[in-house]
Amino acid sequence: MKEQLKNFLEKLAKIYNKNDFEICKSWFEAEKRKTCFRVNLLKTDKEEVFEVLEKNNLKARKIDFLKNWYVLENWKEKDLWDLDIFKDWKIYLQSLSSQIPVDFLDLKEKDKILDITASPGWKTSQVQSILKNTWEIIAVDNNQIRIDKLKFTLERQWIKNVKILKTDARNIFEKNPNFENYFDKIIADLPCSAEWKIFFWKEKSFWYWKEEIVRKNAKLQKEILKNIVPMLKKDWELIYSTCTISPEENEDICHFLLCNFPELEIVNLELNYENSRNWLCTFWKKIFKKEIANAVKRILPSLESEWFFIAKFRKK
Repeated sequence: MKEQLKNFLEKLAKIYNKNDFEICKSWFEAEKRKTCFRVNLLKTDKEEVFEVLEKNNLKARKIDFLKNWYVLENWKEKDLWDLDIFKDWKIYLQSLSSQIPVDFLDLKEKDKILDITASPGWKTSQVQSILKNTWEIIAVDNNQIRIDKLKFTLERQWIKNVKILKTDARNIFEKNPNFENYFDKIIADLPCSAEWKIFFWKEKSFWYWKEEIVRKNAKLQKEILKNIVPMLKKDWELIYSTCTISPEENEDICHFLLCNFPELEIVNLELNYENSRNWLCTFWKKIFKKEIANAVKRILPSLESEWFFIAKFRKK
């Protein structure tokens, strides 16, 4: 176990400078992290939520660069459990980072939207909360347990007009050739090594981590993306994101897309957040395409967000 943690920290030190490395370490050492939520715009509004919080002596702060994201100040998740706004799903606990991809989509009514590996439904429900259930989303996942979680989230939040496909994302296009050039927006928040789950003081949280798992996930991500790019309409958007630090699953995936799909261009992302960082130019002797410079964003972990990676592509 100690060897795995040692290898992980060595990799972390190669990715980030000394200051950012220490910020990341503080995340892993923390025993408490702040509770974050968004308002379910299908059921209520910010005014009602903050009125209830104030009556119960709870304070929340809005994060400016996101449209609908709030963090509880000096309070815990359990302090919300007895509130009707929590029981009635008028607020939804969702991390800061996981809201970013949807906020970077230029959503419009009548958009045809595909959400790949959609469970537990965070992004699907976020989109429909914004669009007021006015247009259909197709949400994809590959096993019944994950499908059940997805359905539970959607039902509790009054989410409608979601068609759920139970299939492996690696062959969705093969099974649905009518989807060629079909979708206006594709959300690809793909399975990854998810090191944000690691706690230094909790040995079983990092027993799984090894470079073999990173390589396996990178291979899976490429297989999925190869299958879904043909389903994106010309001039429209694909969002790629992960919650891993590994360049093999982040910058290298963007490099792979640009090398293999000349019809894709990467879009510069402006993210005014103190914990955001630009891409890596190179890693382990591999030099990434220069088009990625300043386009993609890494989010450093903090007490209010896990780390995150996001990139946006447009089909020319």
